[in-house]
Amino acid sequence: MRAAALTLLCGVAACAHAAEGEITLWKEIDVEPYMGSFVSPGDLDADGRVDFLLSQMGPHTTPAALIALDHKGGKLWEVGDRAYRARTAGRANEPTCRGIASVFDVDGDGRAEVIAELWERDRPMLVLLDGATGKMKHRIPSPFDMSVRRPKGHASSRPVPMALIAHLDGPDKRPSIVLKYEASNRIPCHVVALGPDLRVRWRLKTRPTGMGHIPTVADLDGDGRDEIVLGQTVLNGDGSVRWQRTFGIHADCTDVADLTDSPGREVLVSICSKGPAYCLAGTDGKTLWQKTRKDVPHGQAIWAGDFMPKRPGQEVVILCSGHVGKFMTVAGDSGKALARFSHLTQVSAYPDFPVKVRWTDPKTHTLWIPVDRRLVDGFGKTVRDLGRFDKQVAERLACGATKKHLAAQAIAIDLCGDGREDLLLYQPYHGRAVFIFTQADSKGAPKPYRHQPNAYNFRTYF
Repeated sequence: MRAAALTLLCGVAACAHAAEGEITLWKEIDVEPYMGSFVSPGDLDADGRVDFLLSQMGPHTTPAALIALDHKGGKLWEVGDRAYRARTAGRANEPTCRGIASVFDVDGDGRAEVIAELWERDRPMLVLLDGATGKMKHRIPSPFDMSVRRPKGHASSRPVPMALIAHLDGPDKRPSIVLKYEASNRIPCHVVALGPDLRVRWRLKTRPTGMGHIPTVADLDGDGRDEIVLGQTVLNGDGSVRWQRTFGIHADCTDVADLTDSPGREVLVSICSKGPAYCLAGTDGKTLWQKTRKDVPHGQAIWAGDFMPKRPGQEVVILCSGHVGKFMTVAGDSGKALARFSHLTQVSAYPDFPVKVRWTDPKTHTLWIPVDRRLVDGFGKTVRDLGRFDKQVAERLACGATKKHLAAQAIAIDLCGDGREDLLLYQPYHGRAVFIFTQADSKGAPKPYRHQPNAYNFRTYF
């Protein structure tokens, strides 16, 4: 029987015996006692090593429980509604979204906090907890009360709340917490910015299509202050609308990159259900290029990066046929089609959300395809798969062919010291482990943990 907290650490000697180019298992944490958890990495206890915040879905997208594990899988603390967890044990709760539960040092004291919601006395509360102890530091009624979550006369199925960290006042000022709430065109959208003490700085309500599932925090104009890309709506740091477009339906995904010679950075937006995908000027939202709806009938996701390292410039990869099926790689500066490829595993209506990973080197990107359990380049060519670990991951993460048995979800994060990103794999409904894989030529030496956007501004709703 497995211990409740199992850690496998790949040291220098072990890594040296890996086959050339083979992926290497750096750490496995047993989370079977907490099955049904979304994973957020961070240094909770300020010892310089990666820890794990587990959040389990509760009422109205609030976490029913938050469990903090150290780098070995030992429990640091737990808060939440034990009675609710007991009633729902073994159930994969809908909707398939993370809820609000992140790790970040928001007050700048060198120790991480947990930003989360909890359901208390029949209402959602927004809390800021000490990362090491779970002790309450601040708490307020959530800005997303039930009038937001379930407004009168509106259905609120498939809501996707999200917490973001943004430097709205510049990199040398304390960050803000930005929360957004929307539900696939079904209810009005809301966004609110709060300070480290949870005092509201500003808030905005938009039409039901004004925001999308995956927002992006980025400095669009180079002034050192972050803007918030919410899909059809882009906000300045003070909450004012920089620009807004009308695409008729919500954006599934956004990204930001410097792709053209135009001033500032560009905004990429992929549109749900009806497509297509757009490259917009970050300064004013004007269209620089777009794909047709024939090319992108359902823009489920979009990523910018160097996916074809032998080609100059950056590329954009689009998951263009919904959750499964076809990908298209285009030139970042013009939108010209460069390649097309497909999932190897075809499962009807399977929810799959790939993740961009700097696996080969710190400047080159690959894409982790969860349902296929492989990293690919911009041509769809396999860069690395799990090799001899594939069966172990599939079994421990309960990878299957239904929404309740999602594929191996990933967070790309640099933990092993050389600037490349490692793969943290988990499954939020029935997964019994958290895996971290690194490159075969990595020394496997843990580096001091540092905040990385992929670990707190998530690019997936699973």
